[in-house]
Amino acid sequence: MTNFNLEPLVIALNAPKGNYEVTVSIKSHCDTVFSVFEETAGFVAENREISNGTSADIMFRTSTDDGIEVIIYCDGDITATAFAEYIN
Repeated sequence: MTNFNLEPLVIALNAPKGNYEVTVSIKSHCDTVFSVFEETAGFVAENREISNGTSADIMFRTSTDDGIEVIIYCDGDITATAFAEYIN
């Protein structure tokens, strides 16, 4: 894994117990490398490169007893959003 120098970006989603499909959308404001982690799913994207001005969507499935926490590690300037859709 890359040695990321910036603090991680944490996105906390309220979600009752269940299974979810999560989409994380990342927009880069410079050339950077990022990794996305979620406790149950583990690393869902590792050392992914993204160019300045481009976007990437990361989709994965996870289950929770009480909320979903997405952690994004990066070495550059990004913005990110996430949403979770309940699935059976």
